[in-house]
Amino acid sequence: MEFTFIAPSKTIYKTGALDAIGKHIEGIGSRFLIVIDPVFEKNGTLSKLEKQLDALGIAHTSYLGVVGEPDVSNVDEASAQAIEFGCDVVMSVGGGSVLDVGKASAGVITNGTPVKDYLEYVGTGRKVVNPPLPFIAVPTTAGTGAEVTKLAVIGSKKEHFKRSMRDDQLIANLCIIDPRLCVSAPPKVTAITGIDAMTHCMESYATWKATPITKPLSLRGIELAGRYLKRAYDNGEDIEAREGMSLAAYMGGLAFSNSGNGAAHGLGMALNVYFPIPHGLGVGITLPYVMEINAEEDPTLYDPVGEVLLRKRFNTPGDGTKAAIEFIRELNAHIGIPADIKWLGASAEMARTMGEKCFGNSMSCNPVQLEAQKWGALFERLR
Repeated sequence: MEFTFIAPSKTIYKTGALDAIGKHIEGIGSRFLIVIDPVFEKNGTLSKLEKQLDALGIAHTSYLGVVGEPDVSNVDEASAQAIEFGCDVVMSVGGGSVLDVGKASAGVITNGTPVKDYLEYVGTGRKVVNPPLPFIAVPTTAGTGAEVTKLAVIGSKKEHFKRSMRDDQLIANLCIIDPRLCVSAPPKVTAITGIDAMTHCMESYATWKATPITKPLSLRGIELAGRYLKRAYDNGEDIEAREGMSLAAYMGGLAFSNSGNGAAHGLGMALNVYFPIPHGLGVGITLPYVMEINAEEDPTLYDPVGEVLLRKRFNTPGDGTKAAIEFIRELNAHIGIPADIKWLGASAEMARTMGEKCFGNSMSCNPVQLEAQKWGALFERLR
């Protein structure tokens, strides 16, 4: 047996951690680029953060241009702003898009722009040679796991692609998880990011690349998401549910960052190429279908998953797997994740093309490997 496991140098998990962030970031640098969701400027979070930086004598500039899915223009703009200001640290405060833009910026600031050069399949093959600037990740949603991953998923609205910048050096130096920051997330965002967290855990559990470290993380993350996602969706003020989902997202991020994802992520990426839907929505729609396909080859694959989700032991092999798939379908229905893509109006030709476009790192990790025609047939079924 042989495997590697990477994680942020330091993680702080505490409700209310942002209120005392100064003691955690002191000494990391003197000029910060803050990549932050505009929502947190409006609600006063940015101002509170700036006061703590000012008290430490840390100069700072903020980039608030990330709206929706991360675009190559966001990274190139944020990097240029940081270089002009002379930044020596990048801090991201926001959801997965904001975290990925900050993470990628930390890498290209020291290695050169544009970011497209570093993206898999569409870039020039450029590598992260010089160490990135120190990167501090502060997630405000519980789902993407971007706070702990070694990759940044960046797309282009103009060129219609969505690909990863991937390097071990992109892992955060410091991860600060404050579940209270998730309270402001509306139900729709909670649902989309939460099902993304569940998908990370589910796919990193099932992948053939799972390790003795990632598998327990995945299974515990599945248990937490199964217990708390509905609660967080139904009542955003439920701190216990927010804490549970923040931990599930963190565990899922650690797991898939080291073992890979699966076909739901490959299919979700293909959907994103043609439709401006959130990443979590795409993977959430396709997850139960991928689980079914995987279970056709191994009917007992998700038996332990079914047991932790239903909190019961199944006597007949395969019953836990069936229960797990049904649980995900019912969870999706409860939190408003569609059961298909009919509402997107995809054509038959588009379905075939998406079957071809879904191949990438995630697909190679899936326990069942199918040809493009078979994945296209699934998209045809979904439409």
